[in-house]
Amino acid sequence: MVAPAMRVLLVQAFTALDMELVYPLGLAYLAAHLEDRHAVDIFDVNLHRADPYSALEAKVRAFRPDVVGISLRNMKVGMPHLHTDDFEPQQKAIQLIKRVSPGVKIVAGGTAFSLYSDTMMRRLPEVDIGVWGEAELRFRDLLDDIDHPEKLKGMYFWKGGELVYTGQPGGVDWKQNRRPARQYVDHAPYMQSSFVSVGVQAKRGCSLHCIHCSDTFLLGHRVRMRNPVDVVDEMEFLKKEHAVNQMFMCDQIFNIPVSHAIAICDEITRRKLDIRWSAWFNEHRNTLPDELMVALKRAGCGLLSFSPDHVDDRMLRNLDKNFRKEDMLYTVAVAKKHGMDVEYSFFLNSPGEDARSLFEIVKFLAHARWELGGQLRLFTLLMMQPIRLYPHTRLHELARETGLIDRDHELVEGQFWNPGLMQYATAGIQAAAHTLYDARQSWRKARGNTFDSVVRE
Repeated sequence: MVAPAMRVLLVQAFTALDMELVYPLGLAYLAAHLEDRHAVDIFDVNLHRADPYSALEAKVRAFRPDVVGISLRNMKVGMPHLHTDDFEPQQKAIQLIKRVSPGVKIVAGGTAFSLYSDTMMRRLPEVDIGVWGEAELRFRDLLDDIDHPEKLKGMYFWKGGELVYTGQPGGVDWKQNRRPARQYVDHAPYMQSSFVSVGVQAKRGCSLHCIHCSDTFLLGHRVRMRNPVDVVDEMEFLKKEHAVNQMFMCDQIFNIPVSHAIAICDEITRRKLDIRWSAWFNEHRNTLPDELMVALKRAGCGLLSFSPDHVDDRMLRNLDKNFRKEDMLYTVAVAKKHGMDVEYSFFLNSPGEDARSLFEIVKFLAHARWELGGQLRLFTLLMMQPIRLYPHTRLHELARETGLIDRDHELVEGQFWNPGLMQYATAGIQAAAHTLYDARQSWRKARGNTFDSVVRE
């Protein structure tokens, strides 16, 4: 039996100031599965940074929801001068919703909720139900019988003073998923914020095994690929209907498998779709063949974003990366050959770090700058940090085994792998990055940028 239609407000919770806006893609996917049964709207608190909570209160009062689905998307705040958490503003948003509308059902989900689900349910008593993982189909089914969450997998709720979890759900098959409903939120502010703010998803899951990464806990190791035609249909729709001409492929890794990446590029080219986009790429030379590079450039990919985390072979083995230093050098050579811009993200003081391995990063960047000149974008280098520890990762287990953190630490408040004397070198690098970052922000404000966002120019 299908429940009567309800008023469902989907909220993207407030995250850190001084970060780029992120279009609420996950909520748009949810809305696509609800709009034929319920009255739906999406509200991104981050569009109202001057007074976010007053704006949220006004929206709740005006919309009068029966259910609020709130996306707790992010828990970390990473900037040169700090790397902390976003729990308090998300808690404040949930408390406000319950205060303004005491009878509303609050359903929490999103990446941060799924990573810290037990802790979130205990710390946020205002949340009635939590939904773990990919929720497009299960949230729709939950609303059909919201008083009985026990019928579905991946549900958290309280019963008789005990926290109940109904068991691990499976991932969502792309054939069952609908294209995200993008009409509820204007894309223009996100376009203004940064070129990576409007996302398109071509696959879910990651076949890699990096010791610090929680993505495989959330999405699994099996890569579930979306039909390339459907991906480009969405990109063309964004261009024609929402005037979006720059996008970010928010896959874990775009170029694994290579054949799927080439198929998307070829479809963009076949349609003569005039757009610019970027993605995260794996560094192994076998995942960056010339055929792919030619296809990328022809299809409008303007930036290769790499997150190798290190360069030194010993360190890469420690991090369980699938590539080595020779592959890193290949990324420079292939970018130069094909005239592609690149950016690299690195961690500081990873497991086993010493002065020699840290110097390998410096040498690599000097080499990349010499070879690529202005094709090497430098912004991400200002964001170098120690590795934040996430639950459900091998690095988290190692940190507990070595006594770096207490075994019962919840990790909501940021904890980092940053032991030994190398932490002082890390502090010096971060201080220098902070100075450069502040100078960059002052320059951007002088240019009249509307949002206090991280724009990688």
